[in-house]
Amino acid sequence: MKKIIFAAALVAVMGSGASAWFDGGLGMTTGPDGYSRTDAYITVGGDSMWIKPAMLRQDADGLANPLNTYSVRVGKDAPLFTVAGEAGMTPATEYSPGVDYSSVFFGGDITFSLTPSGSGKGRLAGPNSRITSGGGNGITQVDLGAGLKHTAHKAETALADYEAGQTEFSVFAGAKVLMLRLGGSWTGYKYGDDDVFSRVNTINGQALALIGALPKSSVNLRVDVPATIPMVTPFASYTRTAFKGNTDSASAYGFGGYVDLNMVGVNVAYQILDDGSDSDSYLSLSAGLKF
Repeated sequence: MKKIIFAAALVAVMGSGASAWFDGGLGMTTGPDGYSRTDAYITVGGDSMWIKPAMLRQDADGLANPLNTYSVRVGKDAPLFTVAGEAGMTPATEYSPGVDYSSVFFGGDITFSLTPSGSGKGRLAGPNSRITSGGGNGITQVDLGAGLKHTAHKAETALADYEAGQTEFSVFAGAKVLMLRLGGSWTGYKYGDDDVFSRVNTINGQALALIGALPKSSVNLRVDVPATIPMVTPFASYTRTAFKGNTDSASAYGFGGYVDLNMVGVNVAYQILDDGSDSDSYLSLSAGLKF
C-alpha cells in the first residue's frame, strides 16, 4: 500500500508540468557519547508540484539499537506561496533493553512571500527554505508562514504499553536585507498524556541531541551572509529550547558555511549545545546534487 501511494504521488507530481527537476542530498552529524546522525533525501518536482522522501538514522552509546525515521513531503510551489504536507514514522525499535519505541507523525505548513520577486524554489524560512547565494539592494524578499505537526509516541514493554501525543505549532519568517539573509522561528509544544518521554528530541539548528525530556518551546534565529566569498555562504544560528519539568533550558550555537557549485553543494557546520550544566560539540557535513 505504501508503495502504491508513493507511486501515485510521484505520477501526480511529474504530471504537474513539463519541466522536471531533481534535488538530493546526504548528510552526517557526529557528537559525544557515540552520537551519530545520517540524513538522506531525494526531491523530484515538476513545474509546481514536488515530492520529497527522506530517511533519518540516529545512534548513540545509550541506545541499544539505532532509531530510523522515514518520511515523505508533498508540496506545491507558486510565486507567492508554498504549501506542503508530510507524514512519517519511526518503526518499533528496542532502543533500551525490554523497551520498544515507535512513532507516527503528520503535518502541514504554508509559506507566503510578501514580495513579487518571491520564488517557490527559494523560500527564506520554514521547512521549505533553501540556501541560496547572492545578495541584493534594500529589502528584496520577505517570507512568512506557519506549520502544524502531530506525533503519536509509543513505548512498549512486556508489562504495558504507554502512549503520548505531541503537537507542534510553529511560526517563521525570513527576509533578504542588503547582503544578509535573515530567518527566525518559534515553536510551541502541547502534549496529551505525559506517560511517554520521547527519547530523541529535536534541537532546531544543525544537530539533534539526545535530551530525554519533552520540549516546551523553542526559538531559532539564523543569519546567512551570501556573496561575501565567491561560491561560499557563511552562516550562524542560535536556538533556545525550554523543556517541561525540571530540565534546564538548552542553547545551541551554530556556525558554518555552504559552498554552491551550481549542480553540487556542500554544507559544513559546527554546533555547541549548552544544556545549562555542560556543553557538547557536534560536527555536520552534507553534500547535495541538483539539476
